[in-house]
Amino acid sequence: MLNDLLTALNDCVWAVDVNTQKYLFISPSVHDITEYAVEDFNQNKKLWDEIVDPRDIDIVAAAKIKPDTSDWISLTYRVITKSGKIKWIKQKRRFLADEQTGHQVLLSVINDVSDQQQADFKMNHREQFLNSLIDSQTNFLIRIDVDCVFTFANKWFLKTFGHKKSDIIGKHFSVAAIPEDNEKCEQAFKSCIKNPGKVVNLKHRKLNRDGNTHWIKWELIAIADQNGQVTEIQGVGQDVTQNIEIEKEIKKASDRLNSFIESITDSFFIVDSDWKFVKVNSAFEKVTQKSRQEIVGSVIFDIFPRINATGFEKAYQRAISQQESVQFIEHFEPLNKWFNATVYPSAEGLTVFVRDITDEKHTQEEIVWTKNNLEALINNTEDMTWSIDREGKYVYMNTAYRNRITYTIGVVPKEGDDAYRHSGHTAQVNDEWQSYYRRALLGERYVTRHESPDPKTTEPSYFEVSFNPIYKNTKGEIIGVGCFARDITERLKNEQALIEQNERLKNIASLSSHELRRPVASMLGLIDIIDRKNFSNPDNEQIIDHLFTVSQEIDEVIHLIVNNTFLDIARPSEPRSFKAVL
Repeated sequence: MLNDLLTALNDCVWAVDVNTQKYLFISPSVHDITEYAVEDFNQNKKLWDEIVDPRDIDIVAAAKIKPDTSDWISLTYRVITKSGKIKWIKQKRRFLADEQTGHQVLLSVINDVSDQQQADFKMNHREQFLNSLIDSQTNFLIRIDVDCVFTFANKWFLKTFGHKKSDIIGKHFSVAAIPEDNEKCEQAFKSCIKNPGKVVNLKHRKLNRDGNTHWIKWELIAIADQNGQVTEIQGVGQDVTQNIEIEKEIKKASDRLNSFIESITDSFFIVDSDWKFVKVNSAFEKVTQKSRQEIVGSVIFDIFPRINATGFEKAYQRAISQQESVQFIEHFEPLNKWFNATVYPSAEGLTVFVRDITDEKHTQEEIVWTKNNLEALINNTEDMTWSIDREGKYVYMNTAYRNRITYTIGVVPKEGDDAYRHSGHTAQVNDEWQSYYRRALLGERYVTRHESPDPKTTEPSYFEVSFNPIYKNTKGEIIGVGCFARDITERLKNEQALIEQNERLKNIASLSSHELRRPVASMLGLIDIIDRKNFSNPDNEQIIDHLFTVSQEIDEVIHLIVNNTFLDIARPSEPRSFKAVL
C-alpha cells in the first residue's frame, strides 16, 4: 500500500538501503525527469551519480549527510538526461531507520525545477542588464516628476558633469541645461506629458563644473498609471558633443567642397539612380543656359533630350551598367562645342565633370596644322635638321638628314636610336661627334665645318654644321641639342675660284705694270728720237729695227697675259679637312 501511495505522487521518490546499497523503491516518475526507466537504475547502482552534470559534481559531493541525523537537506543541481538534455532538479534527502531490518535507508524526493530555474535565470539576467544599463558609461538615465524635478540620475550622468546626488536629486531640470535652452526643455516635457508612451527627442546644452559646454541628446517618455495619469518622465541620453563637433567639421568640409565646386570652371553635376539631377554648379548652368531651379529634380534625358543616342548617353549608361569610371571626349553638335567628360559611378547614381575644350581643340588643330606645314617646309629642303636628347638618342630628324645617313652608312636612322652609332664608321669619328654634342650640352652654341667623303665615289663633300643647346622652358635646364647642317661644297668651290681669279688678276696687274711697261717705255723713247723731218735719215732705219724688237716683246707680254687670264690652271686648293663624317 505504501508503494502504491508513493507511486501516485507527482514527485520522484526513491529509497536506498545504505547497508546493502540496493534500491528499495524508485518512483516510475523518474523516467519523466531523467528519461531512464526504473530498471536502468536497478541494473546500474551508480547511474544517478553518472547523470549528475560534471559542473555540479562538487556541489552534490559536498551535500553528503550523516547517517545519524534525520534532518532533511536540500540542494539544487543539474542532471543530464538520456537524450543529452540539461535539467535542473531540486533534491531533498534524509535518513530513516527500517523498523524490520534496522538498516539505514536514504530517502530522496526529487522535483524538476527547470522551468522555475530558467525563469529565475531570466529574471537575474534582466536585473543584471538593468543594473548594467543604470550604471552604463555610455548612456545617461534620469527620472523626473511631472513638475520637472529630478527623482533619479545614474552614476554616469553625475560623473560626467561632476555632480553629487544632492546637486541633482530634488532639483528642477533647469540645473541640467544652460538658461538659453530652458524653454526648449520645458516644451519637450510638456509634449511628453500630453503624449504618454510616445518618445520625444530633446537636444540641449549643459555646462560641466569645468565650464565646458556639452551637447546632450535625450529620448524622453512619460510613464502613466492605470488611470492614464502621468506619474513621471524617464529619459535616456548621450553626450553628443563630439558628434556635434564632427557635424560642424563635416559641414565645414561640405561648405569647402561646395565652394570648390562653384569656383571651378568645369561643369559639374550629380544625378541619382533615377537619372534625376541632384546637384549642379554655376559652370553647368552657364554652359547649358538653364538655372539650377529648372535642372535639379529633372530627368537628364528629359531636360536635355539632344544627348540621347550620343556619346554622352552611351558613356553614362556604360558607367552605370559596368560600375566603372568613364572618360571621353565628345563633340556636341547643338552647341558646336567639344567637351572632355569624366564620369564616376556609385550606388546612388553618377557624378560627372565636364570641361569645355573647344578652344583647346582649335588650338590643337592649329598646332597640328602648323606642325604639318613646318614638317613640309623642313622636309622640302636639302638642308639637314636633327636633334638629340641628353642620352644621345634621336628626338627628331628631317627627310634630308635621314636620307644622308642612310646613304652614308647604310643604316636607316629612327627616332629613339643612338645618334652616336650613326656618326661614322670609326670609333675616332664617333668620339669626335660625342665631343661636339657634349660641348652643346654644356651650353656652347657654335658652328663648324665637316668633310664627308662619298662612300661610293670617295669624293669629299663639305658641310657647315651648327650646334644649339635646347633649353627646358625658361628654367635654364639643357635637355638636348638641335643641329643644322648645310652642304657648302659648291660654295667652297666658288670661293676657291674667286680666290684663284683674284690671283690671276694680280698676275695680270703685275705683268701690266712691269713686263708691259718696260717695252712700252722703250717704244715711246724710240719714237721720240725718230727724225720726223728727214725720214731718209739712216738713223731712222736703226730706230725702226729697235721699234720692231720692242713690238715683239710687247706681243709676248700680251700673249702671257691672255694665257694667265683664259687658260685653265691647276685644280683649286682644297679647303681645310675635318675627319668627321656627316
